[in-house]
Amino acid sequence: MNIRGIIIFQISIAALILSFGSLTSCKHDPLIPLDIDTICFEEQVLPVLQTSCGITGCHDAGTASEGFVAVSYETVINYVNPGDAKGSILYNVITDINAEHFMPPERPLTQQQRTLIHLWIAQGAMNTKCPSGINGVPDGDTAKSDTVCFNQDILPILLSSCGISGCHDAISHADDYVFTNYSTLMQNSEAIIPYNPGESKVYKVITENEPGERMPPPPNSALSSQQKELFYIWITQGAINSDCPEKSCDTIAAIEFSTQVWPVIENNCLSCHNSSVSNGGVNLDSYQQIKYYSETLRNETPVIVGVINYMNGFSNMPPSIKLDECTIRIIELWIEQGILNN
Repeated sequence: MNIRGIIIFQISIAALILSFGSLTSCKHDPLIPLDIDTICFEEQVLPVLQTSCGITGCHDAGTASEGFVAVSYETVINYVNPGDAKGSILYNVITDINAEHFMPPERPLTQQQRTLIHLWIAQGAMNTKCPSGINGVPDGDTAKSDTVCFNQDILPILLSSCGISGCHDAISHADDYVFTNYSTLMQNSEAIIPYNPGESKVYKVITENEPGERMPPPPNSALSSQQKELFYIWITQGAINSDCPEKSCDTIAAIEFSTQVWPVIENNCLSCHNSSVSNGGVNLDSYQQIKYYSETLRNETPVIVGVINYMNGFSNMPPSIKLDECTIRIIELWIEQGILNN
């Protein structure tokens, strides 16, 4: 769910509690009004299960702890008795705090999340996929503007600022943290707590004001306020392993430096190439610096084009992962259109 969906759902739960008062069940099972909107499995239930249960070392396809896999409707429905939440294994393990197999053991689901799953089961546990604009599921335009996507928005920041040599790459794994992909990021339960930025260790350290406590540590630059906000929104939206290639792929209109080129540099390059840390003697912390490497030619190719295309005779940048084709094309078009500071 995006922020709007979360707010709508929380308001619905509050109204539900006010309408029906205190509950007598020892598990505090919610009462279900007959006219409640249909719960969407794909957009509302599955993201909760994937980010709390279907993670590495727990109930992903590779681990399948206790034989349970929480990655799709087909695997989840085996532990659900449609129409009967109390008779469903899934619902019992997320609500019975005294049970031996209480799940998730270190990070119980919130009241809203438990109620969401209860409502979904009570409605028949169907494999529902809601059309855009229904039940808080955003329509196309809204999704593009307010949804933070892991692959396009979060992963580049992690790879350029955290998952680097000597820090949290697979070889260094400082403090046993590896931040090179979604699975390794979510492997430590305290690193990212979906829907709760304030309790997520990653968010705490990137917003820490004390230089000795913050990440990335000095002399590396701290994340910008915009990057911190991306993490906040992404976690608030459920910290989903989302991929939205169409979100940033706009090569039809004139390319703007401020909204299309600079974010690419900031999220993928700036942590290693700034006035404090200029790896290879390269500084990219201003338009003038980026313009210089866009105008400077090597083998008749702009340096910045050569490095992001992993061309022979150039250093591969970013070194950890190649930019997607659309992002590369955005940089190339910006140069072709005159390297404007627009």
